[in-house]
Amino acid sequence: MTHVKKYLLPVFLMGALVFNLASAEMTVVTVSMQKLFDGYYKSGEANQRLESIREQAVAEAQDKEKELQEMAEQIRSMQEELQNPVLSEDSKAEKQGELQALAEQGRAKQAEFQQWQQQTMGNLNQRSQEIRNTLIEEIVKIVNDIALKDHSADLVFDTSDILGSGVPTVLYADSDLDITDEVMIKLNADAPNN
Repeated sequence: MTHVKKYLLPVFLMGALVFNLASAEMTVVTVSMQKLFDGYYKSGEANQRLESIREQAVAEAQDKEKELQEMAEQIRSMQEELQNPVLSEDSKAEKQGELQALAEQGRAKQAEFQQWQQQTMGNLNQRSQEIRNTLIEEIVKIVNDIALKDHSADLVFDTSDILGSGVPTVLYADSDLDITDEVMIKLNADAPNN
């Protein structure tokens, strides 16, 4: 019988420990990551920088498109000249050669423009995503600091749909659990206009 007690005692102690842990009260807080991201002063600054870069890219694209349109107009003009019945066969052959060379140059420019456009858009999207990820990391760090230090939280849930899945992570939470405003104050504490 003592052997049975010797083996059962640790089992009972483990069971009691697990029961105590399971019944321990958990502290949960919530935040709206979307609201924090939108309200973070660095997000606004980043959006302004990205918008400036986009505007430069659009201006450059318009210049390139204008070049292509001018080239297309030259090609149309040469095609009309070729229709002139007064032209000699030698002149027609010469103009036909010029037209083919210009058309090839136009196709090359068009391909170059499309490649530039894809690369520029890819770079803009990548830069935007890198900035967004950096800002989210900064926000999460402050959320975690406040949740742990000020609220001794065990869990933090996001009540927004910042990842864009269409459904927020938390469908309902008591507003007393929300620490978004506390985090926003700390996030923007070193804003230049404060």
